[in-house]
Amino acid sequence: MNLQEGGNIFKGKDKKPLTIRINQADVDPTLQWLEQILKIDLVNNKLGTTGRRETSGDLDIAVDQSKYSKDDIVDRLKAWTDQHGLNAKEWIRKSGISVHFKTPINGNDKNGFVQTDLMFGDPTWMAWSLRGAFGDTPFKGVHRQILMSSIAKVQGLKWSPTAGLTSRETNELVSKDPDEIARLLLGGNARKDDLESVETIIDKIKTRPDYSKLVADARETFARDNLELPESVQEGTAKWMRDMANKL
Repeated sequence: MNLQEGGNIFKGKDKKPLTIRINQADVDPTLQWLEQILKIDLVNNKLGTTGRRETSGDLDIAVDQSKYSKDDIVDRLKAWTDQHGLNAKEWIRKSGISVHFKTPINGNDKNGFVQTDLMFGDPTWMAWSLRGAFGDTPFKGVHRQILMSSIAKVQGLKWSPTAGLTSRETNELVSKDPDEIARLLLGGNARKDDLESVETIIDKIKTRPDYSKLVADARETFARDNLELPESVQEGTAKWMRDMANKL
C-alpha cells in the first residue's frame, strides 16, 4: 500500500494526518462501501482526478444539493458512527461546501483511512469546473483554477469553480455556462474545450497582446511550486536547441 499522506482534515495529536493516499484499484470498492451507508450514488459522481490516476490524495465526490443537504449526509454518517460506538467528531467534519469523512479503505480500517470530500452543488457543473489534470503533465487541477483566476482578474472578473464567473466590482454572476466563460476569458471564438487544461488555455491565449498581463499572477504562483508555464518550458527548450546548433 502507498503510505504517502493524503488529505489533511483529520489529524492526530501529533498534528500528522490520519489519512493516506488511496490506490486507484481501491477507489470504487471504497466508495461502494460508503454508498451502503449514505444510500446515494458516489461512484458515478467522482470529481477531478479521483480514481483516474495511480493514487489519489483524497476522494472528491459531487453531491446534488437540490436533493441532499449537508445535515442529511452528516446525520447518515453519524448514525453509522453511533452504531459502531465511535466518536463522530473524529470521523466527520464540515467546511465550506463539503462534508468530510474519514473513510476506511475498502471498508476495513486495517487498510488505513482515506479522506472523502463530499462536495455539495450541481454535479454536472462541478464535473466541468472542478475537472483535474490528466495525462502526462506536471500541472494539477488547482493550477488550472489558478490560471483561470489570473486571466479573469485582468479583465475585471473573478473565477470560482463553485460560483462561476462573477464581476470583480459587484460580485454579481456573469456566467456559469462553460462555452460563454471560455469566450469571456480567452476570446470570442473560444469554446469550453479550450479551458480543458493549463496547456490548452496557454495555447489559446499565447498570441494575445495582453498575454503577459493575463498570466502574471499565475506565473508567480506556479513558481512557488517550481513550475513554469508551458510556453516558458517550450521557449527554454527552443533556446537550448538553438544554442546547441550554434555550437555545432
